[in-house]
Amino acid sequence: MLIVRGAFADIYEPTWCRALTSLGVRCEVFDAHKYTLPGLLGRFERRVLWGPGIRRLRKNLLKKVTDSRPDVTLLYQGHYFDSETIHALRELTFVAGYHNDDPFGPRSEMLRYRLLLSALPHYDGFHVYRPCNVVDARLRGAKHVGLLMPYYIPWLDYPRALSREDQQEWGSDVVFAGHVEDDLRIDCLGQAIKAQYLVRIFGEDKYWKRALATEAYESVRPIHVVFGDDYRKALCASKIAACFFSKWNRDVYTRRSFEIPACGAFLLSERTAEMMTMFKEGEEAEYFSSAEEFLDKVRFYIANDSARERIARRGLERVRTSQHDILSRMRHWCRDVFEWMGSSETTHDATV
Repeated sequence: MLIVRGAFADIYEPTWCRALTSLGVRCEVFDAHKYTLPGLLGRFERRVLWGPGIRRLRKNLLKKVTDSRPDVTLLYQGHYFDSETIHALRELTFVAGYHNDDPFGPRSEMLRYRLLLSALPHYDGFHVYRPCNVVDARLRGAKHVGLLMPYYIPWLDYPRALSREDQQEWGSDVVFAGHVEDDLRIDCLGQAIKAQYLVRIFGEDKYWKRALATEAYESVRPIHVVFGDDYRKALCASKIAACFFSKWNRDVYTRRSFEIPACGAFLLSERTAEMMTMFKEGEEAEYFSSAEEFLDKVRFYIANDSARERIARRGLERVRTSQHDILSRMRHWCRDVFEWMGSSETTHDATV
């Protein structure tokens, strides 16, 4: 299969390719980004989805598929491709799609989604990230729609024995890594800071500075983005890892829902029905529905090491035994795609 890269982080398409390869699928990543123009012109092209780089990308992808004839071509996010391109690809290969954000929700009018949404009925199959998007995609005309939840990556997300220096650098009472929204995260983290707990926030400083009260921001600055091993060290070094859900994306879980327990960290998450079916409350994770409940749980578990460590340990066991890893997700993805390829609605000549 051929995975057409539309996201930017290595936890996405390269990780899919590695996992699928380990499952016996011949897999290659086609980097769509390298065909757009450099610098500001490239940023403009990627924003408006128009220009010589976008045309060059579509031409080179069609040539690649024509030459290599993959059984399946996955357009990850698929922002760059219009209905005409999808039709041309379907003459050569089974065209699958996936999106990890919410193109159907409050931000569906963003420019980045306009080609994807108009082309959606022409995909052979499409996977979405959250349950509400299954209905959304069908209403937009998608023929076959599957739910593919986020995952943890076993070779990245695991408990770490940290040095004293790492513990000093990354340790905290409460840690959160993520973007800013005007929701519970502001009140929850602000109250924990006000209660004089050691809080670490990782994300884009300029947005957090605007969102947090001045006194709270001064207590936690500088805020910066962390990736890779540093992100995992921050989880492992902290007593409580907070997990908030994006209202922009209508999330009911997120990647951190699985990364945090997989790293052996204590998960304190917003309460949703979906989360509570995956991790038992008070046994494998803890939950909150308000800033007051968040602070109550922080107070209790900072003061009770044994209870906190027991829940973190059981959360690690649960995330492993319930197969929330990338390999399990790719097996699920393959089963769906194989089923769709066998459907009578498939019109091209790709075979397995």
